[in-house]
Amino acid sequence: MPMTVDADLLRSLLARAAESDDLDYKSTWDPGERSDLVELCKDIAAMESLSNGGYVVVGCDDRGNPSGTFSVTDSSKFDEQRIRSRVVSVLGEPIDLSCALHRFGDHDFFVLGVGPNRDGMRIMPKDGEYPGKTVWREGDVFVRRGTSSIRWNQHEARGIVERIVAARKEDWRRDVLETIRVATPVYEADGYVNINVEMPAETFAPAVTELMRRQDEIGLDLLIRKTITGAIEIVEGLEPESDRSAVAAELSDQLERLDIIATLSARYVPATFSHVLEGFQRIYDAIDKQTDIDYATFFPQGQREVLTHAYAIGAALVAEKRWPELAALLRLAPVKVLDSFWPSLLRKAEVRIARANLLQDENGARIGLIEASKPVTARLFRLLGESQEGDLTNLLVEVDVYRGIATSSSTKLGAYPNFSLYYSPRGESAFRRVLDDPSARAALFEGTDEELATIYAYMDAAAQREAFSFNGWDGFDDAQLRAFVEEHSSG
Repeated sequence: MPMTVDADLLRSLLARAAESDDLDYKSTWDPGERSDLVELCKDIAAMESLSNGGYVVVGCDDRGNPSGTFSVTDSSKFDEQRIRSRVVSVLGEPIDLSCALHRFGDHDFFVLGVGPNRDGMRIMPKDGEYPGKTVWREGDVFVRRGTSSIRWNQHEARGIVERIVAARKEDWRRDVLETIRVATPVYEADGYVNINVEMPAETFAPAVTELMRRQDEIGLDLLIRKTITGAIEIVEGLEPESDRSAVAAELSDQLERLDIIATLSARYVPATFSHVLEGFQRIYDAIDKQTDIDYATFFPQGQREVLTHAYAIGAALVAEKRWPELAALLRLAPVKVLDSFWPSLLRKAEVRIARANLLQDENGARIGLIEASKPVTARLFRLLGESQEGDLTNLLVEVDVYRGIATSSSTKLGAYPNFSLYYSPRGESAFRRVLDDPSARAALFEGTDEELATIYAYMDAAAQREAFSFNGWDGFDDAQLRAFVEEHSSG
């Protein structure tokens, strides 16, 4: 699947202000220089071993600021097909590579997205050399260790194998299902639907729909229970030496099935939706093993999966304007609380992830949640047969805005403004919706106009502060929103 390399994604990568295993900054790069090409290919090969791939950004220093040393006079040299051909000449096929050239103000930036290798790793097909240096030999395998691209060791090899196994489980499910189909139809003509959590995800959605069409309450209840139990067993099977990325990938696969049930139940059997949300609480509780005052996180990758899958469900609910279900999701409380310190499960997960440096830069500002949620959301829409992929950014930005409105008070913000990374028009439709749509307002906010306007003012100010360094949210452009805040806000 091609990696996103649009301007919004670039802004979020620059806003990290620090390199990581899935992000490499380069002050400059010349596609015509053999040394630059070989060194880049080493980083690309290392990022191919990551379960979600990674990115290389050219044109910035090691804090994400413009380097001032990268200036493009001939943009054709950075055409995606040309760059791809050069990389393939060194690494060979297959390779998942996307790239784009962007200009912000007076500065050029070039971003490359590297997808995970279908085999889990890149085995170098030939020596990588340029005059005066041999960077690798044929047969070498590179991985990312921190911010460096280095040859793998035994521990890293084991982690890659575990991720390969997790990724291949879907293929195995398809093979098993095809075998079962020969002897047992999935849908009996009158009654029982042969469905289980081991079905491939592509078959799972229509089978769940069929359960709901037949109003098979017992079958649906059993399926939900099995799906929740399966996710909890994955978490409880985590060992200290387990590869966290591989376990997170397996957990994501199980949560994907719960996403499908949640979205379809909101659409067809709303009474069942609360049962699914209780399942998210139980799964999160299994992940969140430490106490509320303990900053150490047992499985932060798992917390990230719960949060991004919740945003994916939120995007589907926004697309269908299912406001009561969206409000219930956004206000979902964790099982473990300390004097109501964590009124929102999503807030607690976000803080845990931030403390584990999975969604925050070195200055402590959380970033990237919307971009992190895009792959999960895109897959959910594909599995549901929906054609919303082109609007994913807007949908997820709206989820984030609704979350802020639904969980804030006139004295305290209830969510970090992840929407601040994006231009104001992307999120203004959500602010307007709560003003103009009585059903949305009734579900998402119960206070007065004065209280709502105060929250709007707080969210707008917080977003502008966060967006200052990366040209994102620049305040309300919409005249109605500005007038509403000026007339009613007490902040």
